Amino acid sequence: MRRIETYIAAAVCLLAGVASGCHRDFRRSEIAATAGDKVLTIEEVTASVPAGLAPEDSLKACSAYVEAWVRKQAKLQEAERILVAQQADIDAMVEEYRNSLLTYRLDRYYIDRMVDTVMSDSLVSRYYDAHRQEFKLNRDIVQGMILKVPASFRQRTRIRELMASDGEERQQDFRDMAAKNHLPLTTFDAWTSYDEFWKKLPAATDTEENRKRLLETNKVVELKDGTDLYYVRILHYLPKGSTAPLEWTADVIRNILYNQRSGDLLREKEDSLFRTALESEQATIYWDKQK
Repeated sequence: MRRIETYIAAAVCLLAGVASGCHRDFRRSEIAATAGDKVLTIEEVTASVPAGLAPEDSLKACSAYVEAWVRKQAKLQEAERILVAQQADIDAMVEEYRNSLLTYRLDRYYIDRMVDTVMSDSLVSRYYDAHRQEFKLNRDIVQGMILKVPASFRQRTRIRELMASDGEERQQDFRDMAAKNHLPLTTFDAWTSYDEFWKKLPAATDTEENRKRLLETNKVVELKDGTDLYYVRILHYLPKGSTAPLEWTADVIRNILYNQRSGDLLREKEDSLFRTALESEQATIYWDKQK
């Protein structure tokens, strides 16, 4: 291993008489440590230390940074010595990574500036209609509502009847009655997974029997937990494996359309760069496919 020489940055800071700790007042020529042909300057050390530290903490931070740097360089030198036969492979991997990073950054540059992220509802709907059989549910989903009612509430029968009604006017009466009596009402107008629906109910009521019971009817089911009653109604239910509704898949479709637009743009840009390189003779293909 090549010789490694270290000048502890903390000592340099003390000799410089910097009362407030290590700062960036050192000349670039001042050296904190060397490792073979690698040099760590005081400026680099002090730049790594957060401002506002007490003098003793700054000195400790400087020393720790210098030691860590030397340790890393020592390990790199040992790796170069032992793995010298693999150097060509490593260099090729580094070059491949660099090229991949550059092309990825270029792709993101194009996409961020040129791809329209707005997907109209009509576009999403058309895609859904053309591919609806591809969208299958991986869980049970429901629409419904949950009303918490104290067992002492005298108008339980009335509010349960209203909750079970189907007319919009009677449903509005139900919501008004719940609000007037400060009864907690949770509605699931959007499709929700059945598991998430049950998280709004007491754990003691979450049994296989109750789950099945709710799905078998769209009437109001009463569940009890202590002194509280829970009136629950499943309005709509779609089982796992059935075709997912548009509302459930809309965000997925928007991502698909966005990726399609991005892919089309990148292919167009790549084709354009390819043609330009050949036409301007910045690139030449000598390979004859007929041979």
